[in-house]
Amino acid sequence: MKRSRAVARLAVAALVTAAATPAWAKPQWNAGLETGLCGTGASFGFEKAGWCNAAHADVLWLRESGSDFGLGPSLRLGSARFSDLRLDAGLSALIPLFESFPLVLEVGPYLRNAKEPGAFGSAFFGLRSFNYYGHYEMAAGLSLIAERSFTTGTPSAIWITARIDGSWLALPFVFAYNALK
Repeated sequence: MKRSRAVARLAVAALVTAAATPAWAKPQWNAGLETGLCGTGASFGFEKAGWCNAAHADVLWLRESGSDFGLGPSLRLGSARFSDLRLDAGLSALIPLFESFPLVLEVGPYLRNAKEPGAFGSAFFGLRSFNYYGHYEMAAGLSLIAERSFTTGTPSAIWITARIDGSWLALPFVFAYNALK
């Protein structure tokens, strides 16, 4: 009886091992520019509105196709109305609403002018295709970003921006380089 149980366990282990498939998930990254309107003020009471810009990048893991969830770090470096320097570093979560049009949520700490801490949250919706042949994903769409300062007298901000993919911004330089070759 003990021998037949051992043989049965061995057979089950062999079947599980034979049926297991390797995980092919690879990190997918994106970089681009966010530009748009923002308002700043104490406790989101807007005292000033203006033009805001930021460079944004993230890396997402756990994805094997365009319909998979993704999770990874994000980084944004920008300025509200060219009056400060803001650094957002957080965690991104990609939720696949449609295969090439996901919702990407971000949350984490932020630092204004290298000394004033706070927290941020953002939501991005737009085109973000999964790249089956490489590690770079193209992205373009709209972002809504809220930054809350923890320092008295430091303005919080809400941004509404368009995200422009970094590869599109690099195209003129690529064309010029190839023309000179």
